[in-house]
Amino acid sequence: MSQETGASAEQLSEFKEAFGLFDRTGHGKIPLSSLGTLLRALGQNPSEQEVQELTGELGSAEDDGLDFNQFVKIVMRPGGFNSANSESSFNDGFISAGELRYVLTSLGEALTDAEVDELLKGVPMDKHGNINYEELVRTLISA
Repeated sequence: MSQETGASAEQLSEFKEAFGLFDRTGHGKIPLSSLGTLLRALGQNPSEQEVQELTGELGSAEDDGLDFNQFVKIVMRPGGFNSANSESSFNDGFISAGELRYVLTSLGEALTDAEVDELLKGVPMDKHGNINYEELVRTLISA
């Protein structure tokens, strides 16, 4: 296990292989625009906002891209490998309507936007656009 990153040799090998697929020039750097896709390919589920925050923290790296060491630090950040279905991803029982729409229209047997609109009709949201997961399930089961 690397003392600096906390990653095992096996993880570093996996990260290096994935990083290499996105290093199109062979200069040991990937474009910041590829960060979200690469993190998702490695099993993480960052929101677009989180990806923007991560790339924003890098600042001037935007011109040069992201090197492997910077990338490993991002991959191994605390909470980076929380899965989408972990309890913490529902923010105390809530999921944002935008996240739910993304999942329903992009993953598995994708729904159309019209189908999602129909599904969410009558589902209560809080003032921040979050849906109580338990209420959503109750609504869907009773329908």
